[in-house]
Amino acid sequence: MQISTLSFKRSAHSLARLALPVAAVWLLALSAQAQQQGAGQPAGGEVDRSAQKAAADKERQRVKQERDAERREIVGKRAIIEQQRIADEKLCYQKFAVEGCLAEARRLAREKDAPLRARELEINDIERKEKATERLKSIEEKKAQNAAVPMKSQQREKNAKNPPSPSGSGAKPPVDEQAVQAQRQSEAQQRAAKQADYVRRHEQNRAQAEQGKAEREAKARADYEAKLKAAAEHKASSLKQAQERGKTAAPLPPPAP
Repeated sequence: MQISTLSFKRSAHSLARLALPVAAVWLLALSAQAQQQGAGQPAGGEVDRSAQKAAADKERQRVKQERDAERREIVGKRAIIEQQRIADEKLCYQKFAVEGCLAEARRLAREKDAPLRARELEINDIERKEKATERLKSIEEKKAQNAAVPMKSQQREKNAKNPPSPSGSGAKPPVDEQAVQAQRQSEAQQRAAKQADYVRRHEQNRAQAEQGKAEREAKARADYEAKLKAAAEHKASSLKQAQERGKTAAPLPPPAP
């Protein structure tokens, strides 16, 4: 079964479409929330945030299902490529130039698998970026929720300008809510950055492990084939030497009268 280049181009175009819907839903939700706040509307006014969240969750689920289906398709195509390679290698052992035939069969298999591997890496990269975007979006939503309560914000500013004096024994000084909120946001951003870096390094390690495994398997096959070739050459050399010894042997003496 041939893997057409056109199908991979279509898959690459579909990838861009898969990456856009989730981000679009997030942006629409944030835009609507900002309009609510700018107009002085209370949370939960014209735009229902719970409905927006449900729509975003539904869109994420749809995109995940499409990507899972594409991953299954890649696995199926890779299995077909492997089956074809094995069949081609079996035919090679029936030909005179075995090594050249085997090398060509493996080269064709690698060429067919290359776009599948590139597609896998592309999907993984988009998912990592979406996770990082979702974490940043969560931080922005928290900031928007705080800004949607003007009375609390005004009270914090008033307290910051005229902090109440501690009274009584063991009284604690007033807490700067804005500083605390800024610190929490900074810590959340740092955690998101660390998580994104961890995901990136995990994918790199997995790719390196897969590459190392493929190289070890290729070396093992090459060593096995080299042994088979050496055995065949030794057998052919021994047979040739035996034939040459039979031709050069001295003739038997004639029988006595």
